[in-house]
Amino acid sequence: MGESRPLYMMIQDYILDQIRKGNWKPDDQIPPERELAEQFQVSRITAKAAIVGLVNKGYLSRQRGKGTFVAHVPGPGKSLERMPVHSAAEGSKKLVGLIIPWVEFRYFSLLLSGVEEELSKAGYHLIVKRITGLETESQTIEAFLGIPVDALIIVTSPGEHFNEDIIRLVLDKYPVILVEKSMQDIRTNSVYCDAGKGGAMMAEYLMGKGVRKIGLVTYPPRFTFGVKARIFGFQSALVAGGVPPLSDDLILSVTPDLLQRSDDPEIPEEIIRFLSEHPELEAVATVDAMLAKLVGKACYQMGRTDMRIICFDEPSYSKNAVYPTAYIDQSPVEVGRIAVRLAMEALEGQQEPKKCVIEPRLVELS
Repeated sequence: MGESRPLYMMIQDYILDQIRKGNWKPDDQIPPERELAEQFQVSRITAKAAIVGLVNKGYLSRQRGKGTFVAHVPGPGKSLERMPVHSAAEGSKKLVGLIIPWVEFRYFSLLLSGVEEELSKAGYHLIVKRITGLETESQTIEAFLGIPVDALIIVTSPGEHFNEDIIRLVLDKYPVILVEKSMQDIRTNSVYCDAGKGGAMMAEYLMGKGVRKIGLVTYPPRFTFGVKARIFGFQSALVAGGVPPLSDDLILSVTPDLLQRSDDPEIPEEIIRFLSEHPELEAVATVDAMLAKLVGKACYQMGRTDMRIICFDEPSYSKNAVYPTAYIDQSPVEVGRIAVRLAMEALEGQQEPKKCVIEPRLVELS
C-alpha cells in the first residue's frame, strides 16, 4: 500500500514518524533536501516539495542560511497524533496549480472554466499562471510547490520535449496531470484531444464541399505536438481523398508570439502577402481560432468575402471579418473537468495513471 503513495508523501510520513518517536525533537535540524533526495531516490524538487509542505503546515521551520528545523507544537490543541499531515487541517486551503502557456484566449477561458467548475465541487481552490517557455515553467513549478499546492495541472510548454522538472515529478509519483500532450515512455495522467483526427476532419470537410484550392495557416510544427499532429492529419486526409498534399508555398507558418501580444493583434503582414500571392485559394484552414480571426480580417479587408475558413477551436466574433464556416471542437471545458478528476483520483491514492483521449467534433456554423 505504502509503495503506491506519492514519494513526497512518503518523505513527509518519514519526517513525522521521526518526530513522533522523539528521534527529532523541537529545534533539532532535519537532514537537508539533498540527503533526503538520496535516501528516497527522488529528485531534489520532490524532496523540497515534501519539506515545504510540512513547513507550511507548521511541523517544520526554515531558517535562512542555516537549514530546516523541527518546530514546536503545530498549533493550539493540535498534536502530531491528532492532525496527520495528509488530512484536511483546520483552516488550511486545498490548492491545485494550473500552469498554461499563452494560447488562444477563448480556448484558455473555456479550459479554465472546466477546471474551476470541477475543483469547486471538490472543495479546492485554484492558482493559475500563464508562462512563456521552459524556463518560466520550471520557475512556476518550483513556486507552486513552495506554496504548496496539492496537485499540478500542466498544459505543457511548446516543443516536442518535456521539462526535466515535470519528468522528475512524474517519476516521483507527484500528482501531475498533463494536458494536450502525453509522455511516450513514462506512464502518467494525461488528457488531450486527438489533434491528428481533428486535422483530418478539417480536410475532409473542405473536400466534402467540393473545395480543392486550399491554403493552411499554422504555427511552426515544432511549436507544440498538437500543431504538428494537426498538420499531419490534414495532409494525410487530403491524400486519402485523392487530393495532393499542400506544397510548402501553400502553407504559411507565422510566429506564435502573436498569442502573447493581445487578444486581438494586428493582421501580420505575412498573412496579407500570403493571400495576395494566392488569389486562386477558395479556402483556408488554420490551426487555431486566433489565426482564423486574422485570416478572416485580412480576407474582409481584401474583399475576398467568399473565402471559406475552417479552424480548430470555437472562434470568437469579430466585426469586419469573414467568419469561419466550421470549426473543430476540442471540448476544452470537458478537458478541464477530466484533468481535475484525474488530479482528485491521484490525491486519493489511485496511482494507476490514465490517458484520456477526447474525440474531436466538427461544428458547422450557419
